[in-house]
Amino acid sequence: MKRLIVTVSALLLGVLVGVPASGQNPDKAMQLAKKLTEQGAATFNTANAKAMAAYYTHDAKVFLESKNESGLTVKEYNGRDKIEGLYKDLFKNPGTIQSKNTVEYARLLAPDLLVIAGTFEPNQVAPNPLKIPFYQVRIKQGGKWLMNSLRIFVVEAKK
Repeated sequence: MKRLIVTVSALLLGVLVGVPASGQNPDKAMQLAKKLTEQGAATFNTANAKAMAAYYTHDAKVFLESKNESGLTVKEYNGRDKIEGLYKDLFKNPGTIQSKNTVEYARLLAPDLLVIAGTFEPNQVAPNPLKIPFYQVRIKQGGKWLMNSLRIFVVEAKK
């Protein structure tokens, strides 16, 4: 049991500090993550909810987490249909959309499993652009890298 705990702890530590898994190329993961998130931002700019939902697996989950003076709230969207509804609501009155993703971390955990962390700016040309941290888990299915989960963090600015 002790050996199992030590092994799991070592693996988790490697994930947390970003040590590449044996045989993994961190540059390849970063290049792939940048390409995928640039495509996502370009699609977001079209305000097409159906096209955005197509980036997700059928059983994907989106977690919208926000923190304000009342505490932390989490809203969960399960499945591609609910996620498409989220984007439809978002695009009802979108204002100016000129989005940008910045990848800060990317790692291939397996040949078909990629994690990406970074920030999303819905309107990068705004005077003080909103920067929203995100964390994605992508799975390669049918030759496409689809999001299986997306966690978005919206924190209210202090007044």
